[in-house]
Amino acid sequence: MKSIIHNTPFNSLKNLILGGFSLVMLVACESEGPDIKNPYPNGKDTLPRAKDTWNYRTIQGLHAGLFKPTCANSGCHDGNFEPDFRTVESSYYSLVNQPVTKPDLGGKFGYRVVPFSASNSMLPHRMTVDLNGNSGIMPLSLESNSNYPLEKDSWRVRLNDWINAGAKDWLGKVPVSVDFPPQILGVQFLVNGSPLFRAGKYEAAQIGVGQSPEIWVSLSDDNTAISNLKNVTINWSTDPSKFDATNEVPMRAGPAKNMNGLLGSGCEYYWNYNYNGSKHIENDVVWFRITVSDSKNTDYTIPNSNSMFLLKTYFAIKYK
Repeated sequence: MKSIIHNTPFNSLKNLILGGFSLVMLVACESEGPDIKNPYPNGKDTLPRAKDTWNYRTIQGLHAGLFKPTCANSGCHDGNFEPDFRTVESSYYSLVNQPVTKPDLGGKFGYRVVPFSASNSMLPHRMTVDLNGNSGIMPLSLESNSNYPLEKDSWRVRLNDWINAGAKDWLGKVPVSVDFPPQILGVQFLVNGSPLFRAGKYEAAQIGVGQSPEIWVSLSDDNTAISNLKNVTINWSTDPSKFDATNEVPMRAGPAKNMNGLLGSGCEYYWNYNYNGSKHIENDVVWFRITVSDSKNTDYTIPNSNSMFLLKTYFAIKYK
């Protein structure tokens, strides 16, 4: 390699100085191989972007390529409701082991993402099936420049792969195993086989003086079959804040009935009890609560002291 210096003639140099310019000495190097082009003509970076190196089978890659550009649209999953796809963290925490907002009619999908089981996760199901025939297939709306319709099959495969590998977080850790307590799906009070009338969704059921209702509860649990729940008991009181332990009695198991629940759709009711209401008079209100245990949660009460008052009235009957 040798250096070549180009000298500027004196007259030309004089003209440059008089014109207000500085002397420029250009030093170039002769080298083997092609010349290197200026990558910043006109001050703009025209170098090709680095090849996309996201691993789209991670929560970071799924957020960058799928959740944020496709799902976090204005008015959709932009923080107005869960899942929240604005950030990697909000995506992860509002998906993994989180209960669904709108269940399917068959009750198969209880959680949005179940680690190690894409087939039992609601999210992939919502991206392929119109939930209950009236909810549409996610995503419901797309930006005009979205290429999701052309690549949806690839994204579904990547999403399933992430879930089946354990739904790991951004640090590559599998979520700690959790066991949520049983949840209430519905309560029905039956007289002569027919559900009692409620003036509103959470209003106490109305019952005639002297009548004795059958009380049926519909439950869900993430890890325990409903028929395998233990220590299922019922208690009652005329004061919603005070229950006498001596009233606690076991509920019966089965046979299962299908009736409407809190969300209006059919639910399976399994645990039940016949309550003797012959002693009650007009305007008496009787409040009920149940206690149940699954594999990890012992003696979980529904409704409990932390429950909304609406749920307590949902568990009540009023004699008319």
